[in-house]
Amino acid sequence: MSRPAPGVARTVALITFLSRHPGQWFGLSDLARRLDMNKATAHATLVQLTDAGWLLRDPADRTYRLGPALVAVGEAAAGSERQALALARPHLRRLSKELGVQVVASTVRGDDIVVLAVEGRAPSSVAFGSRPGSRVPLAPPLGTVFIAWSDAGTVERWARRSSTRPDDHRLGLYRDAVTMIRRRGYSVALDDDRRYDLSRALNALADNDGDPGLRAAVERIMQAMSAADDYLLLDLGGIESHQLSLISAPVFDRAGRVCLAITLTGFPDPLSSGQVDPYGRRLTRVTTTITHGIDGRPPDEATS
Repeated sequence: MSRPAPGVARTVALITFLSRHPGQWFGLSDLARRLDMNKATAHATLVQLTDAGWLLRDPADRTYRLGPALVAVGEAAAGSERQALALARPHLRRLSKELGVQVVASTVRGDDIVVLAVEGRAPSSVAFGSRPGSRVPLAPPLGTVFIAWSDAGTVERWARRSSTRPDDHRLGLYRDAVTMIRRRGYSVALDDDRRYDLSRALNALADNDGDPGLRAAVERIMQAMSAADDYLLLDLGGIESHQLSLISAPVFDRAGRVCLAITLTGFPDPLSSGQVDPYGRRLTRVTTTITHGIDGRPPDEATS
């Protein structure tokens, strides 16, 4: 078992906190209080990070914010995701204005889905994507748009990534979902009462990213969602109308991996079965344009 590294943990906590408050300046006492550090330890950490260019210090009022050296770090980490996001932003604004919904760009980092950009105000409350930096575990039933174009092993690991062991029926539903999403080109999820609980929990988690209790609350809500057979909408026919939670489509990089997902959410009114697919096709035209703009290819084309 690896030994804890308190200095690393403090640095991560500090950078994470400041990244959640871009453009804001914080003094030593304020940061020490918010991050539960003693002032001497906080001061030593701030001095080291400032010397490295990771933080800026205002000499007049002795406050700190993120520094320019982190720009290069972020660019190196983002890769094709950053290029895709730059191309996506005008499309996000256009889609939001045209369709009257909120449009979200997200990616996967580690075991989480992370919101990178949000355009437009949702006419109704949304369960995911309220602001950049929001995170949600990449676990069933969420994240199908990132998983559907993966190999069988990755799909299986995702399907079993739950706080409770899924039974054969549940695993079958997840496998059917990713098969249908890959065939259709986009994912569709239905709205329900759990959306409001998830929205509140995710907003709280965004403010307190390291809080294990809040993350556990998010996972409990997701577990309840995963137990519902109808959250992931597979068959668009047979029902008069649907109150949707989201429609999401992938952007592929050069290796055929999903580097970005574009999601429509906050639908003000139910959509008939005939209305859902035009939304999906409008969205996939945008994601295809972005994919081509970064020289990306769907996995079948990338390996051909």
